[in-house]
Amino acid sequence: MSMTLNEVGFENVALHAMMKQKQRLVALAKFKSNTIKILLATDVASRGLDIPKVQLVINHNVPKIPKEYIHRVGRTARAGRSGKAISLVTPYDIKLLQAIEEHIKTKLTEFKLDGIDSEVGKIFTQISVTKSEAYIKLDEQDFYEKKMINKRKKWLMEGLDPDEEEEKLRKKIKKSRKARSKKAKNKIESSDKSENCDKDNESTEQTS
Repeated sequence: MSMTLNEVGFENVALHAMMKQKQRLVALAKFKSNTIKILLATDVASRGLDIPKVQLVINHNVPKIPKEYIHRVGRTARAGRSGKAISLVTPYDIKLLQAIEEHIKTKLTEFKLDGIDSEVGKIFTQISVTKSEAYIKLDEQDFYEKKMINKRKKWLMEGLDPDEEEEKLRKKIKKSRKARSKKAKNKIESSDKSENCDKDNESTEQTS
């Protein structure tokens, strides 16, 4: 995501567990000094960072543990300042969202955007191509192999069987891909039906 955004003009720095400590410090320094205004991070940034001027936190995914949500959104509105936290939610995240609302005893409000569909449509192709190129670059850098090694180390430290956890992860990814494929297929079929319906209507109007 960091590579994709940089490529399309949203200059940012990334922060994640697979970076060396020196790289992390450089990224944080750029963000803290306001040289770079966007920091993309995993949950390594959800604790221990006190950057007073963060005005907005965007959760690209909904955390599975409600406490993690609190840590993430706590990066903004610090020291009496105001701030905003937005979470991107899919239908698959409703239970996670409800668990968070129950934990914080607050009903989160929907943040509505007018005309977002047309804006997304304009940049969809560009983002899709750029994202694919980013995946290729990561693959060339053996990023995914290094990531799995990192995960296995973490599982060992947590007292879990890395082989079992890796198999669970593979099944989860396979299931997620299958669900996305089915969703895309249904969307295409729905679009085809809509087009056919429009043609039928046109034919009926001409006949009338």
